[in-house]
Amino acid sequence: MGRIIAAFVMTMAGIATATAEDEARAAIGDTRFAAGDEVVVDERVYGNAFVAAGRVAVRERVDKSAFVTGGDVSISGSVGRNAYAAGGDVRIEGEVEGRLRAAGGTVQLLRSARVKGNATLAGGSIVVDGEVGERLRAFGESIAINGTVGGDVEVAGESIRIGPDARIDGRVEYRSGADVQVHPAAQIGGGVMEVDREKRWLRRIGHGATIVGGVTLSFGVLLIGALMILLAPRFSREAAGAVQSLPLQSLGLGCVMLIGIPFAIIVLLVTIIGIPLALLLGFGYALLLLLGYLVGAICVGDFALGKISAEKLKSSWWRVLFLLLALIAIAIVKQLPLLGGLAAFLLFLAGIGAFTMRTWREFRRNPEAPAAA
Repeated sequence: MGRIIAAFVMTMAGIATATAEDEARAAIGDTRFAAGDEVVVDERVYGNAFVAAGRVAVRERVDKSAFVTGGDVSISGSVGRNAYAAGGDVRIEGEVEGRLRAAGGTVQLLRSARVKGNATLAGGSIVVDGEVGERLRAFGESIAINGTVGGDVEVAGESIRIGPDARIDGRVEYRSGADVQVHPAAQIGGGVMEVDREKRWLRRIGHGATIVGGVTLSFGVLLIGALMILLAPRFSREAAGAVQSLPLQSLGLGCVMLIGIPFAIIVLLVTIIGIPLALLLGFGYALLLLLGYLVGAICVGDFALGKISAEKLKSSWWRVLFLLLALIAIAIVKQLPLLGGLAAFLLFLAGIGAFTMRTWREFRRNPEAPAAA
């Protein structure tokens, strides 16, 4: 079943060419994929764009949607549909013809930015100097709005400021530990209202957080997988290889870990004295599930990349790019009736088992440094 999924990824991958040792690019029809230390999109993309890098700059037009993640993200070109961005610093300078979803340490809509649809932003510091055509939702510690919003504004944060150049056609609903600071020159069509702690507001926060959280989670999984490949290339390669070389053992051990650990946690909780250990084991279990899922996806990506070019399999950035392709392919395959979900679940189990086997092997090799394993 894993080979079927891998073959699906291989078919999707199409023609792939490397532009540099520290960068990998691939194409599926008009859609473009890129990964590397620093990636600059300086040619028009006629389909969707998927980019993961330490530094990302989208300077040319993307006709469809842009999915971008990195430590430093800048979108100065136009996006024909929707833009999804996550990173340490996120800056939007161009035009987004659909909706915008962005999350990061800092999120900025510069004065030149134009979002024709609605925008949902989450981060430590959020600055909106540009234009949002419809509703704006912002959730952060510090929020400053000094641009144009065509609909309502919903904000939640510790510090909320509305500047003199703000032009808001709808109303402003806010929730904060302090009063919102509104400049006298700001124009707000529907007024400013503090929202009480009621279920209606909580539902709205939950809805916005779900949207942004889904984007952030997807990018977060990719980033963790990328770090796994870049920081532990041998470990990730051998763990993924175990899925192919020892499929039955991987599946069996994965099933044991999936069922056995929750049972052990329950036993520890019942003993009362074992509660601290149960909590620690619960955290480790959640981490195991994530890493097991990633090992399965890395296996699919490595298998497909190896079939295309064994030489490129030596490049960590090519492996990161094909991990991205594999995650997309698995998400698509999961939607297939019956067999799709079963194939994804079996790959997940095998990934858990393979990760466990490889970790135990590393521990036996160096028992004095289990953390390094």
